[in-house]
Amino acid sequence: MQLKNVVIINYHKISLRADIGLTARHPDDFKTDLQLVKDLGFKTITFYDLLNSQPSPTEKLVIITFDDGYKSVAEYALPLMKDLNFKGVVYIPTAFIGKTNDWDVQFGGKKYWHLDEKDLQDLAAHGFEIGSHGVWHRSLKGLSASECFDELVQSKQTIESLVSKPVVSVSYPFSQFNPKILGLSRKAGYQFGVSSIYYKNVASLDGLSVMALRRFNVYRMDSVEVLKKKLKGDFNCLFAYRDWLIQRGSKATVFWQKIFKKEN
Repeated sequence: MQLKNVVIINYHKISLRADIGLTARHPDDFKTDLQLVKDLGFKTITFYDLLNSQPSPTEKLVIITFDDGYKSVAEYALPLMKDLNFKGVVYIPTAFIGKTNDWDVQFGGKKYWHLDEKDLQDLAAHGFEIGSHGVWHRSLKGLSASECFDELVQSKQTIESLVSKPVVSVSYPFSQFNPKILGLSRKAGYQFGVSSIYYKNVASLDGLSVMALRRFNVYRMDSVEVLKKKLKGDFNCLFAYRDWLIQRGSKATVFWQKIFKKEN
C-alpha cells in the first residue's frame, strides 16, 4: 500500500482553555489550520478510504486525527470541519466514553470530558472514522501480552457495536509500542496503527511498518509556518526534536498510572 504522499497530523483538545501539556489547540487557531490545509491543496481522508481505494501518487492527502476523543472534538472541530467538507479520525479509550479524563495527571484539578456515545455516533454519521485508543488509556508496553491483546480486542468490539462500522486503526496510548504490540494489533484485526514517533526507523519492522505510521502533533503554540513544515512530513527537522521533548512529558502520566491506577 502506497502511503508516501499521505501526511498524518494529530490533535488532542480543541479548547479555549490552555493546558499544561500544551495539547489544547485554540478553536481560532484550529480554524486557521483547516484553512491552511485547504489552501495548500490537501484532501482529507480516513483509513477507511485507504482500504477502499489506492491514492494517486500526485494527490496531496492528509489524515487529521484526534487522540483521546475529547468532547471538544464534537463541540469545536466537527462544525469547523463540516464547513469545509473535511473528515478525520477520532481515537478514544473506551472505558472513558462520556466520562472525564481520570486516567490523566490533573494539575490544579482541571478535568476534560470525553465524547459520549451520541457524539461518537454523530461523528461517524458525518464521515469520521472512530478508532481505538485502548480501554483504559494505559501504556501497552507495560502490560502482559494477554492484557495488551484484551485491551486491543475489547476496545475494538465496544466501538464497533456503538457505531456499527469496523474499527480498522489504533492509536497507541502515549505513542508507546514495540514489535510485540504491533503484532498483537494486527492479530486483533487492526490494519493500521499510528503513533507520534520521532527519530525512529520503522521501515524494517518485518512488514509491520503500516502498524506504526508516523504523525506530527499540533501544539497550542504552533504557528502557521510551523504547521506548514509539519504538513511536509519532515520528521528530522528542528520542530520534530522540539515535539519529541514535549511528548516526553507524557511519561509522567505513565508513571502516575503505575503507582495510583490499578484498572482491570
